[in-house]
Amino acid sequence: MIKRFSILLAGVLAATTWTAPVLAQLQTRIVATGLDRPLFATAPAGDSRLFIVEQGGLIKVLQNGAVLPTPFLDLSGSVDTTSERGLLGLAFDPGFATNRRFYVDYIDKSTLDTVIATYQVSTAQPNVADAATRQSVLTVAQPEFANHKAGWIGFRPGEASNLYIATGDGGSRDDPQNRAQNLSDNLGKILRVDVSADRSPGDPSHYGYAIPAGNLADTNPSLGDANPEIYAYGLRNPYRNSFDQETGTFYIADVGQNSREEINIGSAGANYGWRKFEGTDLNFPDDPELTNHTPPIFEYDHTYAGASGIGGYVYRGSAIDGLDGTYFFADFVNDKVMSFRFIGSSVTELTDRTDELLSPSGISGGITSFGEDSAGNLYLVSIDGQVGMIAAIPEPEGWAMMVAGLAFVTLWVRRREKVALAGVG
Repeated sequence: MIKRFSILLAGVLAATTWTAPVLAQLQTRIVATGLDRPLFATAPAGDSRLFIVEQGGLIKVLQNGAVLPTPFLDLSGSVDTTSERGLLGLAFDPGFATNRRFYVDYIDKSTLDTVIATYQVSTAQPNVADAATRQSVLTVAQPEFANHKAGWIGFRPGEASNLYIATGDGGSRDDPQNRAQNLSDNLGKILRVDVSADRSPGDPSHYGYAIPAGNLADTNPSLGDANPEIYAYGLRNPYRNSFDQETGTFYIADVGQNSREEINIGSAGANYGWRKFEGTDLNFPDDPELTNHTPPIFEYDHTYAGASGIGGYVYRGSAIDGLDGTYFFADFVNDKVMSFRFIGSSVTELTDRTDELLSPSGISGGITSFGEDSAGNLYLVSIDGQVGMIAAIPEPEGWAMMVAGLAFVTLWVRRREKVALAGVG
């Protein structure tokens, strides 16, 4: 009897046309529209809301499918929005659920310098920040140019105390003061500071920070004049970066100038080469040799995909089969969305996702950022005022019915085999 049912199952399988597994086809599902120049989206751990940053100084809350009418935070009176300035970054403290603390990165309207400040959420209104709790954390002096302000901030998984801060080289072209290589200047860097406690308890306007072990100056004592906040350097405009939520791998996307866009892996003390190098191209060959240049893991020239790379995230959600471990990125100028996997030291499965994720009826381009929510879902943020979630296209009904039918037959055969083994079939 077992043999008979096995033959029956084999017949069912033979009657079905099978091909190699096909990865899910993707789409962008619009979740928010009518926004004013949105630049970023993020969420606290374990929180179902999505927080959307607008360049003009507002942070808005997307909750239960709707953008709430009252802003979470309004910094429009404090933020300069000329060119690449604005409210540029948002990060929630890993302990946000209990300490209600979050951080913002913006260009101050009066000084035109980068300001990192911290706030706490109102205890009475969980969807509104308490403006009275504002404290400055640090300030980075900026030159007169209006571009290359970077702005991303974030916490690495497993480092609940350390806030990472990305700064651009301060602007113009060719980093005229070579600030990215100047270790006495915090521009063109990744900074890392310990914000686990208020270091200025007597000053209600200033929160302060400590220097964590393992920054550049700590691991390279011969660099006696290096600013203690510097974690890595040699960057032009690392505008959008991220941490892999599973492995902690630090992806730094640095916007290029003449020919190359690059993605780097962040590590303490690394020198990514700007301005002498743009990616692996020599940009200033007459500059001093760099004995410690860390090349990108991936770069593309401007004939391939545009001229302004936008870093994204590694997908670690559970809603899309076959996508785990895939890193997404985009290009703002040529309206492309792409992905790859980075395994060991190799980039594989480079895929152009543009036709799947951009469309005239949805998000058509202008990608300023990706976003990630607490469930690991990824989002596209468009300067045109939209946010869309990357999702799988549902399988056709016929395919779903076939899979369900096969599952039924398999279950039925297994049950009959058990009956046969028991001798009662």
